[in-house]
Amino acid sequence: MMRAVLAGLAMLVAAGCAAEQPTYRDLDRMARRQQEEAISRPPPDTCQMSAHQNLIGRDGASIDQAALPAGSRVICHNCPVTLDYRAERLNVDLGADGKVVRLHCG
Repeated sequence: MMRAVLAGLAMLVAAGCAAEQPTYRDLDRMARRQQEEAISRPPPDTCQMSAHQNLIGRDGASIDQAALPAGSRVICHNCPVTLDYRAERLNVDLGADGKVVRLHCG
């Protein structure tokens, strides 16, 4: 009886040793890989920005604002804007020359 208990205990110890726990280095590697994937992932297109990429380089005065999504804004160079963030809002930034330099959500 005692031999059976000892044999069972030895098997449990051996099974516990076989399942290796990740080391701190393994956990650090996994965390860094996840962080790099999150950084390289493109931001979601919540404001239909990809549909309006043809605006970049165009003159800001020629933009038909009715064709832009509701709530969009065309922002002139050095003009003040509110800093509230709305993911569904398309922002069209104009450069000093009055041409569209970038699009972004917010």
